[in-house]
Amino acid sequence: MPDVLLIVTDDQRNRTIDWMDAVGRRIIERGTRFPNGMIPTSVCCPSRASLLTGLFAHSTGVWSNGRSDDIPHTGGWSVFHEAGLEDRTLAVWLQQAGYRTVLIGKYLNGYDDSPAGYVPPGWTTWHAFAEANGAYFDYRLRHSDGSETTHGDGPAAYSTDVLARIGVRTVREAPSYQPLFMMFTPYAVHGPTTPAPRHVGTATVGPFLSPSVNEPDVSDKPPWVAELPTEPIDLITQLRRNTQETLRSVDEAIAALLDAFKQHRDLDDTLVIFTSDNGHLWGEHRLRGKNMSYNVPSRVPLAMRWPGHLEPGSEDRRLALNVDVTATIAEAAGVPLPSEIEGMSLLGSTQREGFALESPVTDGHDGSGQKVARPGYCGYRTHRFVYVRYSGGVEELYDYQEDPFELTNVAQDPGYAEQLAWMRSRTDEECSPRPPGYIE
Repeated sequence: MPDVLLIVTDDQRNRTIDWMDAVGRRIIERGTRFPNGMIPTSVCCPSRASLLTGLFAHSTGVWSNGRSDDIPHTGGWSVFHEAGLEDRTLAVWLQQAGYRTVLIGKYLNGYDDSPAGYVPPGWTTWHAFAEANGAYFDYRLRHSDGSETTHGDGPAAYSTDVLARIGVRTVREAPSYQPLFMMFTPYAVHGPTTPAPRHVGTATVGPFLSPSVNEPDVSDKPPWVAELPTEPIDLITQLRRNTQETLRSVDEAIAALLDAFKQHRDLDDTLVIFTSDNGHLWGEHRLRGKNMSYNVPSRVPLAMRWPGHLEPGSEDRRLALNVDVTATIAEAAGVPLPSEIEGMSLLGSTQREGFALESPVTDGHDGSGQKVARPGYCGYRTHRFVYVRYSGGVEELYDYQEDPFELTNVAQDPGYAEQLAWMRSRTDEECSPRPPGYIE
């Protein structure tokens, strides 16, 4: 059975993977990049719940991060726990198969609501943020024995570095006779997107010039978007620069982990996966943040390496979801999954026609600093089209072949009537049950 190293960043946009040297040289160039890595519900806790279980949000019941959401009891650790999902995670299945299972970093939003000392089943080694979300400085980590350590605000306490040191030590001390599954989940690049002190001022990127940033004409967008003012370009540029600087420490951590696997394990028989929980808008359609159906928050970096199983330097353009990562790891480890699993292994050749996009109502508190409340939605995405229908009936349809930046909503265009009808039908079939609070 191979070792598995799964790296999951927080709120990382797809193309920012190009800023990561170690990821580029040691994962992408030696493995496969999936440019169409996608998230059906583009917000932290639902995405991570899907990654742990191989199930969509409509199956986990984890629809949101919890706490500040308009509809209570739809997300966060407590919903995941009360549904009994911690007893049927990838960690449980791998541990039952003989793996030493390790989580280092962020678990689920709201994990701090768990009882003192609580460690979920399935994890042999546990070093998780004992916070609502995570932090760069001034945070607590809960460990395998239920104890906690407090970390301050000095340079040595920068969380990505602390987690990397724990990860390297864990790899070094893990028994060589037992296969290892490590899930490394730093807080980066989640807002406030704070670089390590040594990386402040090292950014090389300039202003962000995507055609959809501060989209001039948003009259075809839903009312909650059409009413938005433009975003200050200086703010977007600074967020872009902070992201590049914050990713430098993540890239260094990944290099250190790969070195540890090479020195103490068999890196050539290790499945390495790099991805994120959701993307992040930088002013596209005048929006910042996530939890929207548009391309940027739904698309994440995804790359894998496994010598002898994945072709070095290759690209796989299939639609590849977070639930597919779960199925891929299970297949690599030879672990049978429950029949209700909704992911497909990316080690095979099976392709998705499309997938559901779904989310409940949001009050706009997504950590971006921009509050945009919107109704719940159901939708369907294929390679070429994305369709979404919001609670109350507002619809959007975009044709990526003609409009890669989602500038023109063609839901009312008679030339797309047949495609619209088909997308509506697929949405009704796949987005089931409907998100909480969604009204037809």
